[in-house]
Amino acid sequence: MTTSPSSTSTSAEPVRAFPSGGAYVEALQDTALCFRGTDLAGAEVRVDALGRPRAISGNFASVFSVTGVDGARYAVKCFTRAAPEQAARYRAIGEHLAGLDDDWTVGFEYVGQGVLVQGAWYPVLRMEWVEAVNLTRWIGQHVHDPAAISGVAERFADLVADLAAAGVGHGDLQHGNLLVTADGSLKLVDYDGVYVPALAGLPAAETGHRNYQSPDRTAADFGPEVDRFSAWVVYLSLVALATDPPLWSQLRDEDAEHLLLAESDFADPAGSFRLAVLTGHPDARLRGLAERFRDILLHHRAAPPPLEPVREGAAAPPSAPAAALPSWLAERVQQHVPAPPPPARFNRRTPALVALTWALLVLLPFGVPAAILVEEALAIVDVSAVLAWAAFTVAGYRGQAESGPARAARAERDRLVRERQAAVDRVARLEQEGHRIAGTTASAKAEQDRRRRELGHRHDQRLRAHQQDVRQRLGRIERDRQASVARAHLEEQRLLVLRQKEHLRGELARSRLATAGVCGALPAANLEAVGVRTAADFVGVRYEVHGADRVAFFVLVDGGAVSAAGVDEATAARIDQWRERLTAEAASTRPTSLPPAEQQAIEERSAAERAGLDAEHRQVLEEAEAAARALHAARRSEEIALASEMTTGNTATAHTRVAHEREVAEAAVVLERAQRAAAEGVARADAFRPITYRKYLRFLLTGKN
Repeated sequence: MTTSPSSTSTSAEPVRAFPSGGAYVEALQDTALCFRGTDLAGAEVRVDALGRPRAISGNFASVFSVTGVDGARYAVKCFTRAAPEQAARYRAIGEHLAGLDDDWTVGFEYVGQGVLVQGAWYPVLRMEWVEAVNLTRWIGQHVHDPAAISGVAERFADLVADLAAAGVGHGDLQHGNLLVTADGSLKLVDYDGVYVPALAGLPAAETGHRNYQSPDRTAADFGPEVDRFSAWVVYLSLVALATDPPLWSQLRDEDAEHLLLAESDFADPAGSFRLAVLTGHPDARLRGLAERFRDILLHHRAAPPPLEPVREGAAAPPSAPAAALPSWLAERVQQHVPAPPPPARFNRRTPALVALTWALLVLLPFGVPAAILVEEALAIVDVSAVLAWAAFTVAGYRGQAESGPARAARAERDRLVRERQAAVDRVARLEQEGHRIAGTTASAKAEQDRRRRELGHRHDQRLRAHQQDVRQRLGRIERDRQASVARAHLEEQRLLVLRQKEHLRGELARSRLATAGVCGALPAANLEAVGVRTAADFVGVRYEVHGADRVAFFVLVDGGAVSAAGVDEATAARIDQWRERLTAEAASTRPTSLPPAEQQAIEERSAAERAGLDAEHRQVLEEAEAAARALHAARRSEEIALASEMTTGNTATAHTRVAHEREVAEAAVVLERAQRAAAEGVARADAFRPITYRKYLRFLLTGKN
């Protein structure tokens, strides 16, 4: 089946109440009746564990998997709510899509008189069955295959472009309506809210899934641009998962009705931790796309721009820094590292101090022995001279222009080295903290998985117990139904045998022994005297030996036996043969069926029993369905409570992780800057390496640095 070249439709239907999903389930138990007159009559419907038609229920319809007698499989959509201009809309959509040469469309046919429910016909949408899974399920199966997800992201961007080029707006672009086939192709289903140019001016029939729509969208937003917001939502999630697969478990709960972002993120982008994770992601390409979407949420939510896909190999957004740092930190990083300053030199020598130094250097070898060997006064003079020289040279050194900057450079170098070490220590502490957070997060995730599995296991056990109870009750009813049929048959047979006996007895009673001619008058009179007057009064003859004679005893109907005088063995044999002949004649004319009145009474009793059992069967099914709904509701309620609790925990964890990652990024910048500053400080201090007191003395003596 290809895209419907002509969607069959009726004229505009009056607005009326539509059957419930349960009513459709009841009707589709007999497809020969509910699809009477169509090629789906007698089709096979996919059933659930209870053997009832399995429905995929939505807000406006229930969808059934139906396989026709020719083997073709369809998805039959039965509407539970009336939609304005439904037939006209589908006719316009079908005509427009038929003119497209795209592979994302799915063939459909709107049948005005599609299904018979409780005596009334209702429309159905018969759709081509697609062997595919919805987007969330497909992602769950391929989340660890970034290449596959990236491919679907590109095909989704192409699909969005195809829709725009064709002037088509789907209106409800979300995971449930995006199917992925085995080869990764995308199919779009559910055309209830589709816009085509022929529908211009009409309001939208629906406003789409809230986790994929702008909070500002209304029914008036119905045109070729209606998918722009949801296209950004889906595409950003696919790119994020292709970039960082663990985001799938980090940003959403299992079975959540969204991809990575949800309605709450759209309503409060500033407070959205999911969006914060994406906009603060280390990958520049993902971060740039997320920042673009955040800008749309903040400034263009009511009229988003067309999707701006990023292709493989494309340059990173201009705002992205080269380093793997958030954009808010990038500007703090100074990329330029200045060249180290040239080495400093002494430039000025005092001639008197030079002469004094040389004199002291020449005379000191002579002064010391003289002071020791000649006179103590000379020793005092020598020491005083040395001290004076030292004082003058120290003062001269301090008086050099390079000495002050050298001391300052060395002090600054020491300070910067201490700051660098402090930054290193902080990064080490944050790394340890990161390990602790990761461990806590993993433990929390494991605990959540355990609780989710326990919840699912507990409810599966309840559901299996419920299904087992239902099967037992239905089995008992079926056994009672078979027993009822057997009882009716046995009753019929019993009554028939009774009527046949009555017929035989009546026929035999009409044949009197006295007029039968099988014995003489005296034996007949003697037999009448003991109660044997007709062939019906006895059932046979047996003989007893009394002495030398065999005495005939006539076995009566009640089991007793009588003999009569004058009835010898031969006479008794003739009488018995007479009765046997009459019995055979009567058997040939016995009734073979019950009288109509008795037959009808039996059938009425049996029908009443079956009706009671049918009513009990329906009651069991209704109770089973109600109980199943209650079980599902209880499970859903517990899942919601658990999901809420987990969301709270995950939110706190995400905030902690985001804050920590932010602190780590900031610490990395601080460390980088401290390292650069320390290196610069060391380089500056190294430039003053020649500026020392010892090298100053050499400069005084030689004039060389």
